[in-house]
Amino acid sequence: MSDIDAVAGMYNIVNKESQTTADYQLPLDEFIHQLEERTLPKEVCVVGLEEALTEDDDLRERLVSVMRSEMDFLNNQHPLPSIQFAVDGEFQSVGDSFEVQIAGEFYALEPIFGRQIKRRRDGWLATPFRV
Repeated sequence: MSDIDAVAGMYNIVNKESQTTADYQLPLDEFIHQLEERTLPKEVCVVGLEEALTEDDDLRERLVSVMRSEMDFLNNQHPLPSIQFAVDGEFQSVGDSFEVQIAGEFYALEPIFGRQIKRRRDGWLATPFRV
């Protein structure tokens, strides 16, 4: 494994400008497909989350559905996979949760990643696979 900003066994949401990302990058729709097929590599950076947050409700619902249905599969992998979601935006805490600012607008991360999101450091959040 390379030296990326990710905790194995968790979804890592990172600002792609300030954090080290995995070399292997997948568009969001390909990530969904590979997770459904259980062919996901052990270390991956998913790009394009902005689309699911800002404009495509169907894509967001499909993503959440697949993440929920495959969480036990991910948690039973050895070694645990390192999965990053790299976004173009700044994170902001809102109460017990987080939002990401994209093009001047704020979008909640909780509908996709659940309520257990924790800040690792500036520009890096992590949450368990159990969303």
